[in-house]
Amino acid sequence: MKSDRKGEEAVNRREAILDATEALMVEEGYSAVTSRRVAEKAGLKSQLVHYYFATMDDLFVAVYERSEREFLQRHLQAVSADNPLRALWELSLHPQRTRLAQEFIALANRRKPIGKISARVLERIHSVNVVFIEKYLREAGLDLDDYPPLVISYIINGLSRALVNEGAVGVSLGHDQVLAFADRLLDRLERRHRAVVPVMAEDRD
Repeated sequence: MKSDRKGEEAVNRREAILDATEALMVEEGYSAVTSRRVAEKAGLKSQLVHYYFATMDDLFVAVYERSEREFLQRHLQAVSADNPLRALWELSLHPQRTRLAQEFIALANRRKPIGKISARVLERIHSVNVVFIEKYLREAGLDLDDYPPLVISYIINGLSRALVNEGAVGVSLGHDQVLAFADRLLDRLERRHRAVVPVMAEDRD
């Protein structure tokens, strides 16, 4: 029983350290992450940070890998939705997740282990996007030369990051117009998809 409690305490402490690191990155940026600041935010002694993570690189990698698993799970749920383009767009507009992703990309320029994970995450996201976006557009009867799935994936990720990043520093000029334009475009694609897909289903029957 004691060993079980100790194991549970270790898991809880480790998760608290990861949570604290992630929160600091979102709130203040990766440069604010030190063993002392992480320990303070987690309510632990600073020695415990290095007990569970030998180096700060180890800590950043653990946070990134955990967030990667969580994000990919949400991402797969989005692309499996009835309206995957809208679901992807709404997912990419989440301010905390987008800010965290941006901090890891910035950190990748300084720390090679983070750079490798960033490349893997971004390529995987675009690969997943392309498969589902292409399927959705083909079902809607759209020309993929006019609507290249990979380009749409980049537009969704890049444009949403720009909106979140500008909003974080107080810039809102034109944001309402961008959001309204995206909403109109998604509505148009969804209407076309709804109009075509039931016909395809009837033809198969």
